[in-house]
Amino acid sequence: MESWQGKVVLVTGGSGGLGLSIGCAFSKAGATAVLLSRDEEKLEKVCELKARSNIELHWIQGDVTSDSSIEAAVQSTLMKYGRIDLLVNNVGKSTRTELLNCTVEQYADFMEMNLYSAIRCTLATMDALTATSGQVVNIGSLASKTGWPKVAPYAVSKHGLAAFSHQLRLEGPENVNCLHVCPGPIRRDDSGTRYESQSEGMSDSVAQPGAGVKLKGIAPDYLAQKIVRYCEKRKRELVVPWHAKLLFSMTQLSPRFGDYLLRKSNRS
Repeated sequence: MESWQGKVVLVTGGSGGLGLSIGCAFSKAGATAVLLSRDEEKLEKVCELKARSNIELHWIQGDVTSDSSIEAAVQSTLMKYGRIDLLVNNVGKSTRTELLNCTVEQYADFMEMNLYSAIRCTLATMDALTATSGQVVNIGSLASKTGWPKVAPYAVSKHGLAAFSHQLRLEGPENVNCLHVCPGPIRRDDSGTRYESQSEGMSDSVAQPGAGVKLKGIAPDYLAQKIVRYCEKRKRELVVPWHAKLLFSMTQLSPRFGDYLLRKSNRS
Protein backbone atom coordinates (compact mmCIF):
# COMPACT_ATOMS: atom_id res chain seq x y z
CA MET A 1 0.00 0.00 0.00
CA GLU A 2 1.40 3.36 -1.08
CA SER A 3 2.15 5.92 1.66
CA TRP A 4 2.10 9.62 0.76
CA GLN A 5 4.21 10.96 3.61
CA GLY A 6 7.15 12.89 2.17
CA LYS A 7 5.93 12.49 -1.41
CA VAL A 8 5.21 15.22 -3.96
CA VAL A 9 2.09 15.22 -6.14
CA LEU A 10 1.84 17.62 -9.11
CA VAL A 11 -1.71 18.34 -10.36
CA THR A 12 -2.33 20.20 -13.60
CA GLY A 13 -5.47 22.32 -13.85
CA GLY A 14 -5.38 22.52 -10.07
CA SER A 15 -6.88 25.96 -9.47
CA GLY A 16 -10.47 24.68 -9.28
CA GLY A 17 -12.93 21.86 -9.89
CA LEU A 18 -11.71 18.28 -9.84
CA GLY A 19 -8.04 19.29 -9.92
CA LEU A 20 -8.40 21.24 -6.69
CA SER A 21 -10.29 18.36 -5.07
CA ILE A 22 -7.52 15.96 -6.09
CA GLY A 23 -4.87 18.26 -4.62
CA CYS A 24 -6.80 18.52 -1.35
CA ALA A 25 -7.30 14.75 -1.15
CA PHE A 26 -3.59 14.02 -1.55
CA SER A 27 -2.68 16.77 0.91
CA LYS A 28 -5.00 15.21 3.50
CA ALA A 29 -3.35 11.85 2.82
CA GLY A 30 0.02 13.34 3.75
CA ALA A 31 1.54 14.34 0.41
CA THR A 32 2.96 17.67 -0.63
CA ALA A 33 0.33 18.71 -3.18
CA VAL A 34 1.49 21.17 -5.84
CA LEU A 35 -1.19 22.73 -8.04
CA LEU A 36 -0.26 23.89 -11.53
CA SER A 37 -2.22 26.38 -13.63
CA ARG A 38 -1.68 29.41 -15.86
CA ASP A 39 -3.54 31.71 -13.46
CA GLU A 40 -1.12 32.66 -10.66
CA GLU A 41 -3.62 34.93 -8.92
CA LYS A 42 -6.29 32.23 -8.77
CA LEU A 43 -3.78 29.64 -7.55
CA GLU A 44 -2.56 31.91 -4.77
CA LYS A 45 -6.10 32.72 -3.65
CA VAL A 46 -7.29 29.12 -3.59
CA CYS A 47 -4.24 28.00 -1.60
CA GLU A 48 -4.84 30.77 0.93
CA LEU A 49 -8.52 29.81 1.18
CA LYS A 50 -7.77 26.13 1.79
CA ALA A 51 -5.14 27.03 4.39
CA ARG A 52 -7.95 28.43 6.54
CA SER A 53 -9.37 24.89 6.59
CA ASN A 54 -5.94 23.50 7.56
CA ILE A 55 -5.37 22.04 4.09
CA GLU A 56 -1.83 22.84 2.96
CA LEU A 57 -1.48 23.32 -0.77
CA HIS A 58 1.39 24.63 -2.87
CA TRP A 59 1.29 26.06 -6.36
CA ILE A 60 3.39 26.72 -9.42
CA GLN A 61 2.54 28.63 -12.57
CA GLY A 62 2.67 26.76 -15.86
CA ASP A 63 1.01 26.57 -19.27
CA VAL A 64 0.33 22.97 -20.35
CA THR A 65 0.22 24.04 -24.02
CA SER A 66 3.85 25.22 -23.92
CA ASP A 67 6.89 22.91 -23.87
CA SER A 68 9.18 25.55 -22.37
CA SER A 69 6.66 26.57 -19.71
CA ILE A 70 6.11 22.99 -18.52
CA GLU A 71 9.82 22.18 -18.57
CA ALA A 72 10.46 25.28 -16.44
CA ALA A 73 7.60 24.39 -14.06
CA VAL A 74 8.92 20.85 -13.59
CA GLN A 75 12.45 22.07 -12.92
CA SER A 76 11.14 24.64 -10.43
CA THR A 77 9.14 21.94 -8.66
CA LEU A 78 12.21 19.71 -8.41
CA MET A 79 14.38 22.55 -7.15
CA LYS A 80 11.85 23.52 -4.48
CA TYR A 81 10.56 20.12 -3.35
CA GLY A 82 13.34 17.78 -4.47
CA ARG A 83 11.21 15.15 -6.20
CA ILE A 84 7.97 14.32 -8.03
CA ASP A 85 6.19 11.10 -7.09
CA LEU A 86 2.91 11.50 -8.92
CA LEU A 87 1.70 13.55 -11.90
CA VAL A 88 -2.03 14.11 -12.35
CA ASN A 89 -2.89 15.18 -15.91
CA ASN A 90 -6.20 16.84 -15.11
CA VAL A 91 -6.38 19.70 -17.61
CA GLY A 92 -9.16 19.33 -20.16
CA LYS A 93 -12.26 20.86 -21.69
CA SER A 94 -15.48 19.76 -23.37
CA THR A 95 -17.94 21.22 -25.87
CA ARG A 96 -21.29 20.80 -27.59
CA THR A 97 -21.29 20.69 -31.37
CA GLU A 98 -22.84 18.96 -34.36
CA LEU A 99 -20.42 16.44 -35.89
CA LEU A 100 -20.62 17.76 -39.44
CA ASN A 101 -20.35 21.39 -38.32
CA CYS A 102 -17.09 20.80 -36.44
CA THR A 103 -13.93 22.00 -38.19
CA VAL A 104 -10.50 20.41 -38.33
CA GLU A 105 -9.21 23.39 -36.33
CA GLN A 106 -11.66 22.59 -33.53
CA TYR A 107 -10.45 19.00 -33.42
CA ALA A 108 -6.86 20.23 -33.28
CA ASP A 109 -7.72 22.56 -30.40
CA PHE A 110 -9.21 19.70 -28.36
CA MET A 111 -6.31 17.41 -29.15
CA GLU A 112 -3.92 20.07 -27.84
CA MET A 113 -5.81 20.60 -24.58
CA ASN A 114 -7.03 17.09 -23.80
CA LEU A 115 -4.23 14.92 -25.22
CA TYR A 116 -1.04 16.76 -26.12
CA SER A 117 -0.99 18.56 -22.77
CA ALA A 118 -0.94 15.21 -20.97
CA ILE A 119 1.79 13.85 -23.26
CA ARG A 120 3.83 17.03 -22.79
CA CYS A 121 3.60 16.95 -18.99
CA THR A 122 4.26 13.21 -18.81
CA LEU A 123 7.40 13.41 -20.93
CA ALA A 124 8.65 16.41 -18.94
CA THR A 125 8.27 14.56 -15.62
CA MET A 126 9.21 11.02 -16.65
CA ASP A 127 12.83 11.16 -15.47
CA ALA A 128 11.70 12.43 -12.07
CA LEU A 129 8.94 9.81 -11.85
CA THR A 130 11.33 7.04 -12.83
CA ALA A 131 13.71 8.13 -10.06
CA THR A 132 10.92 7.82 -7.45
CA SER A 133 9.09 4.78 -8.92
CA GLY A 134 6.21 7.18 -9.32
CA GLN A 135 2.86 7.27 -11.04
CA VAL A 136 0.95 9.10 -13.77
CA VAL A 137 -2.80 9.69 -13.45
CA ASN A 138 -4.59 10.62 -16.66
CA ILE A 139 -8.07 12.07 -16.13
CA GLY A 140 -10.10 10.79 -19.03
CA SER A 141 -13.85 10.36 -19.27
CA LEU A 142 -16.51 7.81 -20.07
CA ALA A 143 -16.01 9.37 -23.51
CA SER A 144 -12.53 7.81 -23.49
CA LYS A 145 -14.32 4.49 -23.97
CA THR A 146 -17.23 5.29 -26.26
CA GLY A 147 -18.62 7.91 -28.62
CA TRP A 148 -21.52 10.16 -27.62
CA PRO A 149 -23.73 12.56 -29.61
CA LYS A 150 -22.80 16.26 -29.80
CA VAL A 151 -19.31 15.96 -28.25
CA ALA A 152 -17.25 14.58 -31.16
CA PRO A 153 -13.96 16.53 -30.72
CA TYR A 154 -14.03 15.90 -26.98
CA ALA A 155 -14.61 12.15 -27.39
CA VAL A 156 -11.93 11.86 -30.09
CA SER A 157 -9.34 13.59 -27.92
CA LYS A 158 -10.25 11.51 -24.86
CA HIS A 159 -9.97 8.31 -26.92
CA GLY A 160 -6.45 9.49 -27.74
CA LEU A 161 -5.72 9.90 -24.02
CA ALA A 162 -6.90 6.33 -23.42
CA ALA A 163 -4.51 5.08 -26.10
CA PHE A 164 -1.63 7.09 -24.64
CA SER A 165 -2.36 5.66 -21.18
CA HIS A 166 -2.30 2.14 -22.59
CA GLN A 167 0.94 2.73 -24.47
CA LEU A 168 2.49 4.16 -21.31
CA ARG A 169 1.57 1.00 -19.40
CA LEU A 170 3.06 -1.17 -22.15
CA GLU A 171 6.20 0.80 -23.01
CA GLY A 172 6.87 3.16 -20.12
CA PRO A 173 9.40 2.48 -17.37
CA GLU A 174 8.38 -0.68 -15.51
CA ASN A 175 8.52 1.07 -12.14
CA VAL A 176 6.17 3.90 -13.18
CA ASN A 177 2.45 3.11 -12.87
CA CYS A 178 -0.25 4.73 -15.02
CA LEU A 179 -3.83 5.08 -13.79
CA HIS A 180 -6.44 6.02 -16.39
CA VAL A 181 -9.53 7.55 -14.76
CA CYS A 182 -12.82 7.43 -16.71
CA PRO A 183 -15.57 9.30 -14.84
CA GLY A 184 -19.06 10.31 -15.86
CA PRO A 185 -20.18 13.94 -15.54
CA ILE A 186 -18.53 15.82 -12.67
CA ARG A 187 -20.69 18.14 -10.59
CA ARG A 188 -19.91 21.82 -11.11
CA ASP A 189 -21.39 25.10 -9.92
CA ASP A 190 -22.25 25.98 -13.53
CA SER A 191 -23.64 22.56 -14.51
CA GLY A 192 -26.53 22.93 -16.93
CA THR A 193 -25.61 26.48 -17.98
CA ARG A 194 -22.01 26.43 -19.28
CA TYR A 195 -23.00 24.93 -22.67
CA GLU A 196 -26.23 26.85 -23.28
CA SER A 197 -24.81 29.05 -26.04
CA GLN A 198 -23.04 26.14 -27.78
CA SER A 199 -26.15 23.94 -27.75
CA GLU A 200 -28.56 26.53 -29.17
CA GLY A 201 -30.88 24.86 -31.66
CA MET A 202 -30.24 21.40 -30.22
CA SER A 203 -32.24 19.41 -27.69
CA ASP A 204 -32.41 20.99 -24.22
CA SER A 205 -30.72 17.93 -22.76
CA VAL A 206 -27.56 18.55 -24.78
CA ALA A 207 -26.64 21.47 -22.53
CA GLN A 208 -26.84 19.28 -19.46
CA PRO A 209 -23.81 17.54 -17.88
CA GLY A 210 -22.69 14.65 -20.07
CA ALA A 211 -24.70 16.03 -23.01
CA GLY A 212 -27.82 14.24 -21.80
CA VAL A 213 -26.29 11.04 -20.46
CA LYS A 214 -28.59 9.35 -17.92
CA LEU A 215 -26.15 9.44 -15.02
CA LYS A 216 -26.01 11.36 -11.76
CA GLY A 217 -23.25 13.93 -11.46
CA ILE A 218 -20.19 12.75 -9.54
CA ALA A 219 -19.05 14.83 -6.56
CA PRO A 220 -15.43 15.90 -7.25
CA ASP A 221 -14.34 15.25 -3.64
CA TYR A 222 -15.72 11.70 -3.84
CA LEU A 223 -13.87 10.99 -7.08
CA ALA A 224 -10.67 12.53 -5.72
CA GLN A 225 -10.75 10.19 -2.71
CA LYS A 226 -11.22 7.17 -4.99
CA ILE A 227 -8.24 8.31 -7.07
CA VAL A 228 -6.06 8.45 -3.95
CA ARG A 229 -7.12 4.92 -2.96
CA TYR A 230 -6.52 3.56 -6.48
CA CYS A 231 -3.07 5.17 -6.55
CA GLU A 232 -2.27 3.64 -3.17
CA LYS A 233 -2.93 0.23 -4.73
CA ARG A 234 -1.22 1.25 -7.99
CA LYS A 235 -4.28 0.32 -10.02
CA ARG A 236 -4.37 0.89 -13.78
CA GLU A 237 -7.95 1.97 -14.46
CA LEU A 238 -10.86 3.56 -12.60
CA VAL A 239 -14.30 3.76 -14.22
CA VAL A 240 -17.07 5.65 -12.38
CA PRO A 241 -19.81 4.49 -12.31
CA TRP A 242 -18.52 0.93 -12.47
CA HIS A 243 -21.55 -0.43 -14.35
CA ALA A 244 -20.59 1.65 -17.40
CA LYS A 245 -18.05 -1.12 -18.06
CA LEU A 246 -20.95 -3.36 -19.07
CA LEU A 247 -21.94 -0.97 -21.85
CA PHE A 248 -18.35 -0.65 -23.02
CA SER A 249 -18.04 -4.42 -23.19
CA MET A 250 -21.23 -4.64 -25.21
CA THR A 251 -20.05 -2.07 -27.75
CA GLN A 252 -16.90 -4.16 -28.29
CA LEU A 253 -18.83 -7.40 -28.72
CA SER A 254 -21.49 -5.92 -31.01
CA PRO A 255 -20.98 -2.38 -32.33
CA ARG A 256 -24.48 -2.29 -33.81
CA PHE A 257 -26.17 -3.29 -30.54
CA GLY A 258 -23.80 -1.07 -28.60
CA ASP A 259 -24.78 1.95 -30.70
CA TYR A 260 -28.43 1.09 -30.13
CA LEU A 261 -27.90 1.04 -26.36
CA LEU A 262 -26.04 4.36 -26.49
CA ARG A 263 -28.90 6.01 -28.33
CA LYS A 264 -31.39 4.57 -25.83
CA SER A 265 -29.27 6.02 -23.00
CA ASN A 266 -29.45 9.51 -24.51
CA ARG A 267 -32.18 11.82 -23.21
CA SER A 268 -32.32 13.85 -26.41
